[in-house]
Amino acid sequence: MVKNKLKNLRIYFLLPVAVLAFIFLLALPAKAQLKVPDHAGVWVHDEAGVLSAQTKSQLEAYLKAERDSTSNQIAVLIVPSLEGEDISAWGIRVADAWKIGTKENDNGVLLLVAIKDKRVRIEVGQGLEGVLTDALSSRINRNEIAPRFRQGDYEGGVIAGVIAIKKAIKGQYVNTDPPQRKHGGRSPWVTIVVIILLLIFASRKGGGGMGGYWAAGMLMGGLGKRNSGGSDRDYGGGGSFGGGGSSDSW
Repeated sequence: MVKNKLKNLRIYFLLPVAVLAFIFLLALPAKAQLKVPDHAGVWVHDEAGVLSAQTKSQLEAYLKAERDSTSNQIAVLIVPSLEGEDISAWGIRVADAWKIGTKENDNGVLLLVAIKDKRVRIEVGQGLEGVLTDALSSRINRNEIAPRFRQGDYEGGVIAGVIAIKKAIKGQYVNTDPPQRKHGGRSPWVTIVVIILLLIFASRKGGGGMGGYWAAGMLMGGLGKRNSGGSDRDYGGGGSFGGGGSSDSW
């Protein structure tokens, strides 16, 4: 009898405590989601401050030329940290919020970089998943972006990634894993000398430290011709994203 009374008293005491604890937990604010920056017609968002003003301007011009000539919409977002967010889920949230890609073609791509987390993701719209596959996206991350990021060259990594994405969409990205040396044809030393000369020319011309990357990109057919005519396409098309692409670390 005494034991039963003690047991009942314990239950009567613990029940209000449990109810109060439950109410307290409900009152706690939910973890705030990482804010998606406003698109505002800007295709290169550098929230981490790792790109120079010149590089951002060059990337904007390059991506505009791609939109004007093909309607493919490529966007770049660099953040200091994901703050605990899953990069894949957040990438889709950003792509949907920015409405990347046209509604007719679902031809949007998001290059997402989190500096402190050392994570990079290529988020691919459903209309481009056939050409910019998961495997190819991972190869671009590992072969083009990650090696430069490991050296602290964030500008070079972003530029190389964007150029490789464009080439992959056109079926022109042929970098293998691991890279294979080609035999025959023009000596690689000729290309190296030309690239060095372009780098020297760009730096002396006052174009800033990143001029050489763009010169080399043009030499290798990465940039193509800039389309100076026509206005920028409306970014509010709203392509669909289904999780295609790849997330990788460096």
